[in-house]
Amino acid sequence: MSTPLKKTIKILHMYFDLMNLYGDWANPAVIERELTARGKEAVIEKKSAGCDIDFSLYDFIYIGSGTERSQQACMQDLSRYQEALLASIEEQKPVLATGNSHELFGQAVTNSNEVRFIALGLLDFETVQLNTRVTGDCLVKANFLEEKLISFINRAGGSQKGKIERPFLIEPAKGANFKACPEGIKYKNLLGTYMTGPVLVRNPPLLQYFADIITGEPKKTNTDDPFFKHQEKAYKTALDLILST
Repeated sequence: MSTPLKKTIKILHMYFDLMNLYGDWANPAVIERELTARGKEAVIEKKSAGCDIDFSLYDFIYIGSGTERSQQACMQDLSRYQEALLASIEEQKPVLATGNSHELFGQAVTNSNEVRFIALGLLDFETVQLNTRVTGDCLVKANFLEEKLISFINRAGGSQKGKIERPFLIEPAKGANFKACPEGIKYKNLLGTYMTGPVLVRNPPLLQYFADIITGEPKKTNTDDPFFKHQEKAYKTALDLILST
């Protein structure tokens, strides 16, 4: 009797060149590593502006953070995928959008020059950007996780208005120039946040959260894996440092 072929889990890294400011590439890379550690076969495919994309082929979609100019380019390019991408999200496809890329899923983004760009329109919110920066390390409480998260934020100042679920409570660490506030978006298996950089590398709980959704299986961590040990140690050290400031 032949052994059934193992399904390859396909990871889509969208706009890997335009939306990749602070080591964002490491998020799909660490998802691939985690899935491999769980005994799965996984592969990353990189797509950017102008590429043809069949979203039904992928099991996880990631978009990172970029400059405001790159964001505008992606907004225009995404308009041709609007129906297919939103259909995938409605079908519970896991999607992670970090930094300003999560703004793409609202109704519109108005830049600091008061130019309004139409976004995907999945959720009922709009973003207004100002010519200032919001920066700093932060401690994050997610309403779907027990453990706290750590991260860094560097985004255009401004505001978001609308009726959406804000899954994160951001608490600034020492030196940050912003106040504690709720942020981010959550809809089915779409998660968006202003947290930027290698968020999944720095936060094992969030990595396990997405790996569980992708595989449909509970957490299976090999505690003898050197990578896991170092990742956990780095996470706890950074968490203790933020809590002590």
